[in-house]
Amino acid sequence: MEYKFEGNTIPKEEWYWIAQYQDGSTLKQFDDNGFYHQFMEIDQSQLKVFKMVSDNHSNIFTLIFTEEMKLIHFYKRFMLDIGTEQYREISCYCFGYEIKGQKMMVMITPSNEIIITNNTNLIQIE
Repeated sequence: MEYKFEGNTIPKEEWYWIAQYQDGSTLKQFDDNGFYHQFMEIDQSQLKVFKMVSDNHSNIFTLIFTEEMKLIHFYKRFMLDIGTEQYREISCYCFGYEIKGQKMMVMITPSNEIIITNNTNLIQIE
């Protein structure tokens, strides 16, 4: 399925998010109608559960939210072996929360290893 955003086609990510709200409704990053939703569309004031899911892996990573928690989600992109025949670009999927200035982050690596950290800049992918 192709996903549309502002007239552009967006490729589906290996891992993507689903936000579940207190009223039971959901917002999917790649929804069932072929639309791509941005992280900024998540209503954090109503957020109950945030999940990272994949069509290719059976794992589901779930964060349960309270009102004092602020959701964080981003991609960490790496370019490896620049200038060689082995050049490749890889993505890590980062998500977590901040509460009272403290961060807890989960990073899903290309090998589906899970890293838990308060600073994703400490992680090096080779």
